[in-house]
Amino acid sequence: MNISFSTRRKWLRGAGALVAGAVLGLPTVVADVTEGSRRRLRFSITLSNPESLLLKDQRFWMYLPVGYSGGQKLLTTEVSVPHRLHNDAFGHTLLELHFDQFPPLGQKVVGLAIEIAMNSMPHPSANSGDWLGAERFIESEAPGIVALSGELRHPDPWKTGRVIFDWVARNLTYAGYLADDYGALYALNRRRGDCTEYAYLATALARACGIPARMVGGYVLDRDAAPRAEDYHNWAELYVDGGWRLLDAQKGNWLQPVDQYVAFRYHRAEMHNPLGSAHRFRVEGGLKVRM
Repeated sequence: MNISFSTRRKWLRGAGALVAGAVLGLPTVVADVTEGSRRRLRFSITLSNPESLLLKDQRFWMYLPVGYSGGQKLLTTEVSVPHRLHNDAFGHTLLELHFDQFPPLGQKVVGLAIEIAMNSMPHPSANSGDWLGAERFIESEAPGIVALSGELRHPDPWKTGRVIFDWVARNLTYAGYLADDYGALYALNRRRGDCTEYAYLATALARACGIPARMVGGYVLDRDAAPRAEDYHNWAELYVDGGWRLLDAQKGNWLQPVDQYVAFRYHRAEMHNPLGSAHRFRVEGGLKVRM
C-alpha cells in the first residue's frame, strides 16, 4: 500500500528515535552473549510486482526479534540483499529493504537468517515507556474492566498476575484465528477471542490493577525453525520486581517457559515507527509480499 505524505511525516517526526545501520548483504552482529541456549530462525520473503509497469522507490519494512527483552538477546541477522537495520524507542528491531526500481512482473526472493540467545529466566530490565495507560484495544479504563480488576486485585502483584491469568484462561473460549483485532472489552463482553484478545484482556486487567503490562507478538518455539505466518502468536507480559513476566492465558503458560517465547513486537496504538499498526510487516508502494 502507499503511505501518504501526511502519514510519512508522522513517523518521520520520531525519526530521531531510530538508530539506523546500513548493511550490504553481510551478517550484522547485534550483541554477543555466552549464556542461554541458541535459537536459529529462517524466513523466506517473496516480493513481487503484479503490474506490467516499472515500480519505483519501493520499501519493505519488517519486525525482527526484539534486540534485548524478556529472556532473549538478538545475536546475528543475515539478509541476502542490501538492507538497513533500525531500532526504535521501544526496543524494536526493524528491517528495511529499499528498491529504487522493481521490474514489471518481477519477483525477488529474500532469505533471512536470525540467531538469538534464549534464557529460562527473564533479564532484569527497566520499565521504559508508558505501559499503564489505556489505549486502543487495551481499554483499561472501561467500567467493566475496572470493575473486574477490583475483584482480581491483590496487594501482592505476583498474586494479582496469577489471578488475572487464571480468570482469563477459565472464562474465555478460544475462537480460533480471527483476522481482525477486537480488543480487551470485546473479549470481556463476548467471553471469546483468539490469542490476541486473550492478550489484550490480560494486559488491560493488569494495567487497571496498577501493574505495567504490554501485549507482545512473536513466535513460540522450542527449537530452530522456519516460522510460518500462521505460527504468529500474541501474549502478555507484566512488569513485576524489575522484569517482564510471561502471561499467556490462551496457551496456559504463566511465568514459564520464557525461553520459548521470541518477541518481535510490542503493541502500541500510536504510530511510532514506519510499520504503523502492522503486526509483522508493511510495504510502501505496490509490491506484494508472501512469507
